Amino acid sequence: MAEKRKKRMYFHGECVIVELSELPKNLKARNDKDSIMIAESETIGNEHRIKIKEGVEFFEDEKGVLYMKNTVPTDVYCLHTERHDTLTLPEGLWQIDKAVEYDYLTAKVIEVKD
Repeated sequence: MAEKRKKRMYFHGECVIVELSELPKNLKARNDKDSIMIAESETIGNEHRIKIKEGVEFFEDEKGVLYMKNTVPTDVYCLHTERHDTLTLPEGLWQIDKAVEYDYLTAKVIEVKD
């Protein structure tokens, strides 16, 4: 029996980036220039970004969830470079979203803030 490769997941500040086996249907292409903001810092203006380059395509679903298809290694970086190391994503299909955590004291799911 063939072994299935586990999907990869990366965190970059409040961003969670999850590998997909295929992109969802009915996505709209994003045509951003220079770079795309994948998360905005609510506290210090430390945006998480990915540069637009050949071999990297971005899409969005009807709820605003971002997806990426990259055929070349792709860097995730921050405007404030001292806050987070640059993360290089391997080639693949990715869903990029905001990380959440569960607060046991309030019994609520809350978005991670950076």
